[in-house]
Amino acid sequence: MNRYYLYLILLNMLINVIMFVPKILIEYRYNGAVMGTLIAIPIGFSLNVLFTKAITKFPEKGFPEIFARSRKRWIINLLFGIISFAAFTAGLISLLGFVDILRRFVNPEMSFMYLLSVFLAGILLITKLSTERVMYLLEIVLFLNTPLILFIIFKAFTSDYLVWDSILEVGTHLFTKPSLKAIAAASYIFAGYTNLIIFNRIIKGKIKGWNFIMVFFLGLFNLFTTFFIPIGFHGSDGAQEYLYPWISTSDSLRLVYSPIERVIFLFLIFYMGITLMSVSVHWHLSYELIKGTYKESKKKDWAVLAVFACISVACALFFHTLLLNKITVHWMLSRFGLEIIVVGLFYIWARRQKT
Repeated sequence: MNRYYLYLILLNMLINVIMFVPKILIEYRYNGAVMGTLIAIPIGFSLNVLFTKAITKFPEKGFPEIFARSRKRWIINLLFGIISFAAFTAGLISLLGFVDILRRFVNPEMSFMYLLSVFLAGILLITKLSTERVMYLLEIVLFLNTPLILFIIFKAFTSDYLVWDSILEVGTHLFTKPSLKAIAAASYIFAGYTNLIIFNRIIKGKIKGWNFIMVFFLGLFNLFTTFFIPIGFHGSDGAQEYLYPWISTSDSLRLVYSPIERVIFLFLIFYMGITLMSVSVHWHLSYELIKGTYKESKKKDWAVLAVFACISVACALFFHTLLLNKITVHWMLSRFGLEIIVVGLFYIWARRQKT
């Protein structure tokens, strides 16, 4: 198995447990989220397989290397610009969301800008590292945090407070007309493969079928956990009342014999590293694509990072939580359409190049 490929997929699945995907799915639980989730699984998985098979035909090359000799530079630069903007906003949404979570649930009196500045300093330093070093950091963070997060999820499944009747009640809406917003949100679970646009540089050899089988079952488990566990704890109606359903769910759990009894604090500590690496991976992709549009220049490199920081601060000043939620729903729809277009075009192009 190719562990680097699985790391990218797993990272995206983990970060979406606490961010905006569960909120969107729970909001449409009576209006097509169940059928939408079932439809999103084959769509997201198929896009994953098609893109992965296409890009691995160019061993140890990212998009900047693959298209380096293209004659139509303006088209390539436009494509890089669109993809880098999508990747940057993906990281920005996660960053603003998690900083808001820390401020709400850990220390409401702490300045939002102070928290944001601390995260930005670490993220920008990681973003500027080489692709290989970013992956090494990701491996360390996943190795330390994933087993503990899985233990907390296990505690949720085995908790006496999990009411399966609430989950079954939502399941009765299986045949409701599917919601496009739910499909877009649920398919994002599988979207970690898009990081191969840059991280294919360190993927050696072909990605075999066992990797895809594992991704499929991880996606199923992740979607079920993300969508239904908060409903099981808070009820089919009550789950909608929370801005961050999984954070409130973790606060419903207790580790009686642990030095820290409230699971929410452990959950947030573990997810701090996951969020840091998720944003760094997205921004590293965006940064490297932008670098591929101009000749090597350290001044321009730092200018790109400065723009990242300025946009983040500006968005933090003008976007409140409810507005960020609304923007994220539209972002999910836009990303879903862009993903289908990019994967389809690149797959066709890659087949023709191989021929």
